[in-house]
Amino acid sequence: MDISQFIPSIISLVATISLILLFDFLFRKRNLFSRDRIIQQLIFVAIFIIGIFFSIFMLPINVEDKNLILTFVSIIIGAIIAFSSTTFVSNAMAGIMLRLMHPFKVGDFIKTDNTYGRVTEIYFLHTQIQSIERDLITIPNLALVSKPLKTIRSSGTFIEVKVSLGYDIPRNDIENCMFKAAEVTGLENPFVHVEKLGDFSITYKVGGLLKDIEGIITARSDFKKNVIDALHGSDIEIVSPTFMNQRVFKEDYTCLPPKETPAERTKEKETEKEPEVKTEDIIFDKAIMAQMLDRIFTTSKSFQVRREEMKDKMKDIEDDEKRDEMKKQLDMLARREDELKPTIQELKELPDITALPEEKDDEYVKVLVDAEKVVTMLDNRHIAMEKKIEKILENGTSNN
Repeated sequence: MDISQFIPSIISLVATISLILLFDFLFRKRNLFSRDRIIQQLIFVAIFIIGIFFSIFMLPINVEDKNLILTFVSIIIGAIIAFSSTTFVSNAMAGIMLRLMHPFKVGDFIKTDNTYGRVTEIYFLHTQIQSIERDLITIPNLALVSKPLKTIRSSGTFIEVKVSLGYDIPRNDIENCMFKAAEVTGLENPFVHVEKLGDFSITYKVGGLLKDIEGIITARSDFKKNVIDALHGSDIEIVSPTFMNQRVFKEDYTCLPPKETPAERTKEKETEKEPEVKTEDIIFDKAIMAQMLDRIFTTSKSFQVRREEMKDKMKDIEDDEKRDEMKKQLDMLARREDELKPTIQELKELPDITALPEEKDDEYVKVLVDAEKVVTMLDNRHIAMEKKIEKILENGTSNN
């Protein structure tokens, strides 16, 4: 058999490898499906399988032999899947379901079973989150679709504090203190509920809507602190009525911390220093970087489309002077976007966030922060331009 007869089959194999390398280049350099790794992996698998079958069809052998080889290849693929266990297939199907359902995105807070943290990466077979201990946790996708999953919405979430107080304390006094604590914490739509009527005490629950979920851990802690301060500030004991202590106290003893004088409070506030870095910034560093990267790519990718839309709308502006002015501003935006492209390309060429060496974090964060500032500035200018064009068009319509 002449070797030249195998050339079509060889070409098919080379084409398959070339396609895989080409798509790998596009995924890394052009940011295609950078946040949708499931799609990337499915494309690679599809190209490989189709390429193998095409190579078999191109072999210079009779139909019976081709069918035999195809059957053999199918058996091998089936055996690989079987030996990989049903867990592999289940996680793959779960990954596709997550892609279709889209219950969360990179940077979201999620909780399943006893695992809680921020999403850093979403893969074909598993999802990676960063826990409040700053550890990176890998969760099989099957666990995310087969068990209850809690996603904290970016628009805000309710946080709450429970405290048990005696029946001898007026309910209105307690509610006033609770509302004050919620207000100081910056919560919206606060509420106070009576959770339980116990034998010796009443359990109150105070809560409210926290808009800034980026600082949810600090906010929960501050909320508890503010509840303590509000109750103690009103001379309300946070202690069970069944409280017993072997030490001997006077009959008029109350379990409250000593009150600070105004001078002491002023001195304490002056000596207090705001932390240079928020607790969440340290705990969820990888998740925050992943979220920033996703925001940079998504926003910068929208610029060209938005400019084209504005150009189309500008055609309806009758005033030539205003239209020329808008055109100059759009051209300026386009130049600033071109200046940003090298930085975006640099970010695309870096490995996954979680794969970055720890010693490179500071360097990478600086690049991310600088890029996000520029992207945010350009986004604001696009928004301002869009509003300006709409206003000009509205004025032109009203004048007519």
